[in-house]
Amino acid sequence: MEGRPQFAGGGVCAAAYPDASAGFPPHLQAGAMRRRFWGVFNCLCAGAFGALAAASAKLAFGSEVNVGFCVLGIIVMATTNSLMWTFFSRGLSFSMSSAIASVTVTFSNILSSAFLGFVLYGECQEVLWWGGVFLILCGLTLIHRELPPPRKALPHKQQ
Repeated sequence: MEGRPQFAGGGVCAAAYPDASAGFPPHLQAGAMRRRFWGVFNCLCAGAFGALAAASAKLAFGSEVNVGFCVLGIIVMATTNSLMWTFFSRGLSFSMSSAIASVTVTFSNILSSAFLGFVLYGECQEVLWWGGVFLILCGLTLIHRELPPPRKALPHKQQ
C-alpha cells in the first residue's frame, strides 16, 4: 500500500484505483427503469398520504367536532403520516437522488391537497397557484427524463 496515494486521515483516494468503474454496477443498470418506476410510484403515494394526513388533522381539529370524531381523525392522521414516511423512505431507496424524490413527493402532495381541498371543503385554487404547479411539473419532467450520461474514459485509458 506504500505506492498508492493516501489522504492525511489514512483513507485512500480515488487515484489509488485507476481501473475502478465510477458508474452503476451492471445489475443496477439493467433494472434502472424498473427502479425509477418504483421510486416515482412510492414518492407519489407518499405525497398522497401526506395530504390525507393533513386533511384528517383539519377534520379532527375543526371547531365543531365531537370527541369520537376527533379521536378517529387523530388515529387516521397518525396512520397516514406513518404510511407517508414509509413510502417516502422506500422512494428514496429507489430514486437516483434525494432531490428527485423530494420534488416528486412535494408535487404529489400539492396535487393531492388541491383535490382533497376541493372534494372535502369546496376550495378552488387561483390561476397563479396552478401556474406554480405547472412550473413544478416542468421541473419534474426535466429531472426524470433520462439517466445521467455515462462517464467517458480518460484518454490515457483508451488503448
